[in-house]
Amino acid sequence: MLLVERLEKPEIQKALLLVGTSLIVALLLAPSLTVSTPSYSIGDVAKANLKAKRGFLLLDEEATRRKRLEAAASVPLVFDFHEKALPAVQSRLTRAFETMRSLQRKGDPDPQGIPAPDRAVETGWTPPTRADIDRRRYEVAMENRKTFEAMIGFRVPESVFRSLASEGFSVEIEEKLSTWLQKFMSQGIVANPTLVGIGEGNGSGDKPGRAVAVRHIPSLKEEIHSTVGVYRDLDSATAALSEAISEEVMDPELAEALIFLGSRLLEPNIFHNRVETEHREARAADAVKPVYVAIKKNEMLIREGQRIGVDELRKLQAYAEGRHEYHCFLAFITIFLFIALYLSLLIHVAHRHIPGFQLNIRDYLFLGAVLVLILAMGRYTAWISEAIGTTSSYIDHRTLVFATPLTTGAMLASIFFGVTPAFLFSLTLSLFLGILFGSDFDLFMFSLMGCFVGVHGVTPCRNRMIPIKTGLLVGCTNVIVVVLSMLFREQWPAPALFANASVAFCGGVMAGILVTGLAPLAEMGFGYTTDIKLLELASMDQPLLQELLLQAPGTYHHSIIVGNMVEAAAKSIGANSLLAKVAAYYHDIGKIRKPLYFIENQFDCENRHEKLAPSMSSLILISHVKEGVDLAKKHKLGQPIIDIIRQHHGRSLISYFYQKALDAREKAQSSKGADLPPINIEDYRYPGPKPQTKEAGLVMLADIVEAACRSLNEPTPARIQGLVNKLINNVFIDGQLDECELTLKDLHQIAKHFNQILATVHHKRIEYPSVPQPGTKARGHASDPNQREPKCDRDRSSTSGEGSRNDLKRLGLH
Repeated sequence: MLLVERLEKPEIQKALLLVGTSLIVALLLAPSLTVSTPSYSIGDVAKANLKAKRGFLLLDEEATRRKRLEAAASVPLVFDFHEKALPAVQSRLTRAFETMRSLQRKGDPDPQGIPAPDRAVETGWTPPTRADIDRRRYEVAMENRKTFEAMIGFRVPESVFRSLASEGFSVEIEEKLSTWLQKFMSQGIVANPTLVGIGEGNGSGDKPGRAVAVRHIPSLKEEIHSTVGVYRDLDSATAALSEAISEEVMDPELAEALIFLGSRLLEPNIFHNRVETEHREARAADAVKPVYVAIKKNEMLIREGQRIGVDELRKLQAYAEGRHEYHCFLAFITIFLFIALYLSLLIHVAHRHIPGFQLNIRDYLFLGAVLVLILAMGRYTAWISEAIGTTSSYIDHRTLVFATPLTTGAMLASIFFGVTPAFLFSLTLSLFLGILFGSDFDLFMFSLMGCFVGVHGVTPCRNRMIPIKTGLLVGCTNVIVVVLSMLFREQWPAPALFANASVAFCGGVMAGILVTGLAPLAEMGFGYTTDIKLLELASMDQPLLQELLLQAPGTYHHSIIVGNMVEAAAKSIGANSLLAKVAAYYHDIGKIRKPLYFIENQFDCENRHEKLAPSMSSLILISHVKEGVDLAKKHKLGQPIIDIIRQHHGRSLISYFYQKALDAREKAQSSKGADLPPINIEDYRYPGPKPQTKEAGLVMLADIVEAACRSLNEPTPARIQGLVNKLINNVFIDGQLDECELTLKDLHQIAKHFNQILATVHHKRIEYPSVPQPGTKARGHASDPNQREPKCDRDRSSTSGEGSRNDLKRLGLH
């Protein structure tokens, strides 16, 4: 509840509104201030010189790329040395030879089939010779050639197989061949060195002789060599193997068979690991720090007229992106504080030093909303202009801005609040728009002049066509400003001039159309009273005025005269004459509730206050102000009229009943001989407040003066002038005009015009001759001899006085 009570305070509401408006405006302006570099593309021509306002580092992409390529090239090529390749080959060789030896043994004589010596002699059996055994082994081996090929892993020529079979696939041959394979494969054999990426294939600029890192798989031991040339490739390893076999084996056929078998079993066991190599190259390249070029403060980035190339564009981009995130946030906070300070100072100075500048929280809310909407429209227009770019040589980035109805807000402010607040709003709006559009002075002047013309054109606005006509005038002003701004340029082609001038004219007309449509909506939404509404209320056909005429005709007549008085006086002192006149028409509508308690409505009837106590009479008189305010709110007369109704008596004293109360107290005190409580003078004063505006002060003075003049027996001009001067002086001395802007010079003009109006209303009339009755002669008056005597009315009573009363009763009058 405490928070709610605080939020209801006008000071808190104004502060919150100021903060909210400043925050939104800062969000709209921040992009234009935090990104100060112009937007260019390759091939564009720079419009102005651009110096670096701060030092920054420019990334040298080419030097960085070279350093990273060098770092990647310095990384050793990764090769994987598969240690299990040799055991696998030896295992294949051993299994194949052992199988063939096992199969060959099947061709040997069965020991169980050899008879005993005595049996052999009896049967005539002779043992097989060595040649027979070899032949038999060969035949068995030849029969199992495919088995050998399947186990060795490749096809074996018949000559090679015959040589091996003839040797019986001996263990000696197997061990020698296994030793040779181990000798060369343990040294490492590179698989296809011309295809592993040395010097080509990976785009890294590798060249032969590049260092290599050999990883042993699976032990993961790593060796670094200066070049991959320390290892043989398969061809060189095969040649070395052939040479070694040829040197040790004397049998050419066997040597050829071993060379074939060894060359086919020999296989590479060192492979280039491209994935690991590229991974290490990438890590090495990423580890290289970028190369930057230091751009000093005040160094020229681009010059006016310079064509934008790749290097210039990179500089601009680096300059724009060089701001840190905290710097952007700090810039936003700075903009927000600047806007809040500017608005608070503007409002404070206006309230303190500009007469008539009286705005409430509702008015500030409306102006803040209009300001935000216009700036949002401008920001949207700027984004569209940047997105579209320059599609033609005759259209620039400001063409779309010229078409935007930027003066709409200033015209609305002038219609609802008058010239002074509207001029301040125009200055503020133009300042923010100039910042929003990149600190463009031409656009600032374009907006400011258009707003000034719009403010002047709609003051006063007493016709629905006024905003349209003002829009045309603003459009013409926009054309002049655009032409003048383009004349400053060295080149201003006619098509571009015509295009910008045309859209600027359309922007002014569009502003007038928007004001025409938005003014009634704002009038209904915010409860404002415009001159157009005042003209509607000034019509005598208004229901409230008709009711005032019927219920309180004396008050109605008094109000009409007061309206004429304040209208003439308001024009002479620069006040709103229409508002003053309409407010005067309605200032006493509270008397409708009890019309007979006010003397101007008492026609030949008793004064009802004679039977009332002075305190009750004063309450009845005071109540007509409150009842008038209630009726004004009920009929939606508008806040300015309601304020004048509430203020038109100020804190003035009802002196007649106050003096009557004093006399009654003195009389009662003298008769009873006892002290009575004193009379509180505040009970006989109107509740106020005192008049706050010139219009309210005028209605107060005219009300008092016109009522007093009715009491004059002979209202000659001299007596009227003396009474008017006396009454105005009394009101001034009583301090009722202390809070409005009326000066002594204004009071002099007011008295002058009041005298003229009252002298006209209360002018001396000649006494017309009476018409003689039939049978009588006119006494003391000239009569028309040509006029026929009227006949006696048969229905007319002989007693004129009594008949008049009866006639009045028939008509319903008292």
